[in-house]
Amino acid sequence: MQKIWHSVFWKILSCGCFAGINVLVRFLSGGSPLPISHALPIYTIMFYQHIIGLVLISVWMWRANEMHRKDFVTSMPWLHFSRIVTAALGIGFFYLSLRYIPVTQAVALSVTAPIFTTVGAVLFLKETFDLQRKMAVYLSIIGGILVARPDQALLTSAGYSWFMLLPVLAAIAFSVDKLITRKLLAHDEQPRTLAWYLLAFIAPLSLLPALFYGWVTPGLEHLPWLGILGLLGALAHYTFNKAYATAEVTILLPFGAARLLLGAILSYIAFYEIPKSFDMWLGIGIIIISTVILGLNKNMMLSMRGFQLSNKKAI
Repeated sequence: MQKIWHSVFWKILSCGCFAGINVLVRFLSGGSPLPISHALPIYTIMFYQHIIGLVLISVWMWRANEMHRKDFVTSMPWLHFSRIVTAALGIGFFYLSLRYIPVTQAVALSVTAPIFTTVGAVLFLKETFDLQRKMAVYLSIIGGILVARPDQALLTSAGYSWFMLLPVLAAIAFSVDKLITRKLLAHDEQPRTLAWYLLAFIAPLSLLPALFYGWVTPGLEHLPWLGILGLLGALAHYTFNKAYATAEVTILLPFGAARLLLGAILSYIAFYEIPKSFDMWLGIGIIIISTVILGLNKNMMLSMRGFQLSNKKAI
């Protein structure tokens, strides 16, 4: 049982990092109400975030004596390639949406992600999906909708046109990325290695738009924020992988609502973009209930024990 809550801790920590990233990307891309001398293109933000994150995680792994050659040799290169491409697409779609859509609305419109992930986990990863786990996942989706009200986002944001589809496209890409990550971790790939691969390959991928649209050099005012963004990015991917190294996808899905809740809080603090409402508190209460239901699921605990025995080297 303790291992379960370790996974939950890593999941919530990753959600907090992603929430911080969303706020910073909205600010640096010029989509927030806060003033900035000149906004940065999304591909520039992606490049610097991942190259800085790569440097930071490489230094950490080197100082911790974790840069072992065997960890970077894989028997599943196509899975790694597919994961990197889907993650890059998801990040690109979502970051672009943050340029035009408030953080909470963008996250709210991505609430379809648990649906895609759940279906994929049951069909392709053969994870169990009993009644209690179904209730927890469905309640977390309902709670997420109540917190950020995507229906209001659509009704009040007609001017955004096709940009409203970007978070949904990102949700699909992230769902595939999550399933592939879980598959790789189940085959004894290391969380730190998966994070390193992702940062190392998305950085050059984000240079491709620069070749087409033209390179933009950040100013001095951008550098501290890009540094924080790189740190949060490295932590987000590492903690995300740590969470899924010791838990099934459907177990952690309800706790992914922390990203929406923390994003709403940070967005309100930074941009005053979300009002306090009864719907928000009702949604939070429903999400708490969903996590309690999941925590009381005996089948979940039994499956966790079996999963841990078959994945001793995954941490």
